[in-house]
Amino acid sequence: MGGNRVLVTGGGGFIGRHLVKLLLSKGRMVTVLDDLSTGQIIDGDPNVRFIVGDVADPVFRSEALEDCSALIHLAAIASVPRCEGDPSLSERVNQRAAINLFDEAAKAGVVAMVHASTSALYGMPEFLPISESHPIAPIGVYGLDKQAAESAIIGRVDVGACALRLFNVYGIGQPIDSPYSGVLTIFSERLRNQESLTVFGDGSQTRDFVHISDVVQAFAMVLESLEQEGTESPVHAKALNVCSGQTRTLLETIEAFGDVIGISPIVRFNPPREGDILHSSGTSEALMDALGWSAQMNFTDGLRSLVS
Repeated sequence: MGGNRVLVTGGGGFIGRHLVKLLLSKGRMVTVLDDLSTGQIIDGDPNVRFIVGDVADPVFRSEALEDCSALIHLAAIASVPRCEGDPSLSERVNQRAAINLFDEAAKAGVVAMVHASTSALYGMPEFLPISESHPIAPIGVYGLDKQAAESAIIGRVDVGACALRLFNVYGIGQPIDSPYSGVLTIFSERLRNQESLTVFGDGSQTRDFVHISDVVQAFAMVLESLEQEGTESPVHAKALNVCSGQTRTLLETIEAFGDVIGISPIVRFNPPREGDILHSSGTSEALMDALGWSAQMNFTDGLRSLVS
């Protein structure tokens, strides 16, 4: 490994802050590039260099890459409605900025890069659980731009590179309006405020929720493998699922919340929303086979941490 400094774009956001904390605990130096549109400044740690700037600006990318030997790219416009409403912004940030960053990082001497991709690339599931062999059929601008960025990084032959397709990530510190969290963060907030819960549809829809602690461990393990083995790493040029491999209906999730808090939540049902995916579950066997990673957080313990 040529150096100790990792660039984490989007490192001020929900996933980024947890990841930076983990990297620091491993003795790494970290540079963060974040425009603070959804993130927060990390200050008070001499091992963190925080740059407030737009990842789509080549000047900020160049500054952020200085002295970095590795890259984890999290920065994105993650709001699907925002991407649909402003497709040029989505393309600028989610596609072109990512592709340019990967090229510039390689030229700057980065030896390993990991990209935060998304399970949204699978579109409407054709079979469950979803494995990496599932057809790619992204829906809308967000999915298409994320697909282009993923294709760019896993197509690299000069640098150890990998994309991680994240399923429904949840955990402490997630904004209530986060497009990643969706229902769990909203439910926990409303339950803490003793408010009723709204379900769109009959509550039978299923999701694969994966805890933030497991997600950042996946990033760290993949990065370490790429740094040590480069293009010979078993995860190089791969796009791999990061999921719990367990599914629950929304009604089961609400019941689990109630058990954790010791109440019977009041549920109000609204008509289903057009375009919502009814069932989603994944398998992370490929990442398990490659590096031995699997989700460790017990779902009940994860919910308990949300409402504590």
